[in-house]
Amino acid sequence: MEPLLTLEQIFGRGYVMNGRGSYHNSQWLPNEVSQDSSSGSLLTLAGDIPMLCHTDVRGESCLALLQAAGLRTGSNLLTYEDADSYYDWLKGLQQDGKSVIFNYAHLPDEFEPGQYWIKRELHLFLNNKRNLAELVPNRHVPSRVLLSIDEFMNNDRLPYDYPCVVKAATDQPSGGGIEVVICRSEADLEQAKTLFRSCSFVVAEQFLAIKKNFCIQFAQTHAGELVYLGSAEQIITEQGKYAGNWFDEHDQPPAEAVELCKQVMRKAVSLGYLGFAGIDTVITEDNQIYIIDLNFRQNGSTAALLYRNSVVSEWGATVMKARKWKSDRAFGECKRAVESFISEKRLLPLCIFNPTVQTAERPIFVSCVLVGNSKDEVMEAERQMQALGFE
Repeated sequence: MEPLLTLEQIFGRGYVMNGRGSYHNSQWLPNEVSQDSSSGSLLTLAGDIPMLCHTDVRGESCLALLQAAGLRTGSNLLTYEDADSYYDWLKGLQQDGKSVIFNYAHLPDEFEPGQYWIKRELHLFLNNKRNLAELVPNRHVPSRVLLSIDEFMNNDRLPYDYPCVVKAATDQPSGGGIEVVICRSEADLEQAKTLFRSCSFVVAEQFLAIKKNFCIQFAQTHAGELVYLGSAEQIITEQGKYAGNWFDEHDQPPAEAVELCKQVMRKAVSLGYLGFAGIDTVITEDNQIYIIDLNFRQNGSTAALLYRNSVVSEWGATVMKARKWKSDRAFGECKRAVESFISEKRLLPLCIFNPTVQTAERPIFVSCVLVGNSKDEVMEAERQMQALGFE
């Protein structure tokens, strides 16, 4: 299995890759174990580029499952076990004058901003939801209002009728829809007020009748090439939370949407951006195109997209579904199940998390792509995974 691009081809050399968020700046990110279990999601793209990841994703048994699927695993993995060892690494890297690519910006006192491979201030600007309209043409921006937290907290009504979407407008990193509340009632509005009370600003957006929701992705390389990585249909719950992605060769966004997102990416590049971007783009029931969020970072579907062409050419599959499974079964049992799916060319593992001490709060995680030639085939594989204790 060969990825479309490796980290070296995108970023060059001379940095340490770090996909984890800060322990002290993650209010709008998934919980600690979720971040630890995803810290190695790009390790098959790393080669000998140093990558900081949790020790429980780089165990021999975890890497062996990736290798069984024909994936290369990073040879320079720098591992942390907890917050103390994580910050020991950051302190050492800073003292050694090393540059770091942070998927999620850290606080200024956690790492010297001048040693960010991608400028920290630019990263904050591009990912703050309040700045969407500065990067996207107006007719492709949903109707929205920026509210100070006082305006939001002291008003019993929103600028739009229910349902309405409220989002945190903050420099703090975010992901997975944790910073989004869909308000369908006064009770939802009260929930949003409780959730966002620590913010300085929120964005209220008109609710859209969405037919399709795509994450349209690009990479700007250090050599100056803008590469379209592909698009992944996003699986979003009724509460607005991210739950995985579909990839279907026969179900792609319109060319106009891809070109629109390319224009946004070019604008970011003109400001100095380098690396991954996932642009959340929706097609409404009346066939209008809107961009609802910008993610200038690795996204949940990035690694899967980078292997899509290989899956199609080597395994002959045309439909894929990326998601993260968890299991409270013994690792040996999980390993045998995953190996069986790999041997049948129905599962491509991307990152395996085998906790040193397995508990209900720290289960086994398998980030992977299920593949087939139809959604029905893939959903049958999902049912089989569930029967084997994965959820």
